[in-house]
Amino acid sequence: MTRVFILCSGLGNVKRGFESFTQECFETLSKESKLDITLFKGSGESSDQEITLGNLSRQNWIAVQLGKMIRRNSYYIEQVSFTLSLLQYIYRQQPDVIYFSDGTVGNVLWHWRRLTKQSYKLLFSNGAPFFPPFLPYCDHIQQVAPSHFQAALDKGVPAAKQSLVPYGVKIPAELKILSTPEREALRSQLGLPERRQIILSVGAINKSHKRMDYLIRELAALPEPRPYLLLLGQQEAQSPEIHQLGNQLLGTESCQIKTVAPDQVVDYYRVADVFVLASLNEGFGRAFLEAMSYGLPCLAHNYEVARFVLGKEGYFANFELIGSLANLMSQVLAESKDESKPYLRYRHIYDRFSWDNLRPTYIKMIQRCMIT
Repeated sequence: MTRVFILCSGLGNVKRGFESFTQECFETLSKESKLDITLFKGSGESSDQEITLGNLSRQNWIAVQLGKMIRRNSYYIEQVSFTLSLLQYIYRQQPDVIYFSDGTVGNVLWHWRRLTKQSYKLLFSNGAPFFPPFLPYCDHIQQVAPSHFQAALDKGVPAAKQSLVPYGVKIPAELKILSTPEREALRSQLGLPERRQIILSVGAINKSHKRMDYLIRELAALPEPRPYLLLLGQQEAQSPEIHQLGNQLLGTESCQIKTVAPDQVVDYYRVADVFVLASLNEGFGRAFLEAMSYGLPCLAHNYEVARFVLGKEGYFANFELIGSLANLMSQVLAESKDESKPYLRYRHIYDRFSWDNLRPTYIKMIQRCMIT
């Protein structure tokens, strides 16, 4: 039996795609009898297979101050402190493969392996993504999109050292569309307007990457009565600016910005009309999978990864241009309601990215890592 450690310092500390992916990946691979899986996380309750490690989380005041002292950010401090707490488990349990997404974690583990002469393999999930040259801590690299895989090949990374394995997502076995009364009742329960179109975006509440400010300005450019805007995600340093802009341009009666637990996001997908991710680039864009798995039309900037994930079911435009997203939202909101389209979107995502279909591919990737 292959013993695998799955690591995520942010799991329990923050709410992002990395963290929800790690939890779901652990739950999926734990069902495989050939693997002995242990999840190590940054916060939450521990059990036999889920262990919380001591760490200075990135929101911790001490982590922030230590980061400033050594000219690093608090995220770096979180990763290092988390990995140091892991070392005792590596010594006692002797894992075969350690699977991680954070570069600093891998760097520390590579140095520890070199010093202690241990034999575990380091499997790096390159979802950010990082581009070549890769540091030596990668024994094997999971590339989540073809463009990342090709970029590594072009820089001389051997194909044998990589696996093209997209992110999986938890998708219900069948799509169930809420009836109008059910939808209105759930909207009321969530504090959302019952008879307005809702634009949903899920991601970190910032303007630097997720470009929530662009989305707010584009929606504000639409004529009244415009849709209601709902932004869900982790609050960051730039979040107050986003809150202020939303209140200024849309008003509290037409815009809501909040952070919810991952298992609660499902209800918001079920009651929304359109999903938008305004970022100009994503390592993968896992929120696209989640939104489309509930039948939502997804609007994205026109770039390679988004085209790979959404395919012919996506809606694309150049989000670098003022008015481009506004025009696309108007087009999609005005489309006639074809009841077959949500099911086509669901099937597109389920067949390609559901854990039911991807689990064998993940197991094969771990086996490849063992022989790299």
